[in-house]
Amino acid sequence: MYHGSDLIGLTELIAAVLLCIGLFKPRLGVIGAAIAVVMFFITSTMVITTPGALTSVNGVNYMSFLGLFLFKDVINMGASLYLVSRFGHKAAVALNK
Repeated sequence: MYHGSDLIGLTELIAAVLLCIGLFKPRLGVIGAAIAVVMFFITSTMVITTPGALTSVNGVNYMSFLGLFLFKDVINMGASLYLVSRFGHKAAVALNK
């Protein structure tokens, strides 16, 4: 019944495990961070399409609590992009040794 959410949760767990392993094997860290970038990009686009994410006060649009909850994924996507570059650099250095 909940196959979609199970698949999303499994993907998140795989990405988290790969990020932890990436401390010792940077190539796997790159894969885990890339998975995280894709996941956070997809969920961050929900800020635009989710009803009630933006609220208007005196003609000025603000993010509601739901919008702010979804906006955290933009910050997490930036951290994941940083980890892709960090693990990628470590993997390249290890490969050239």
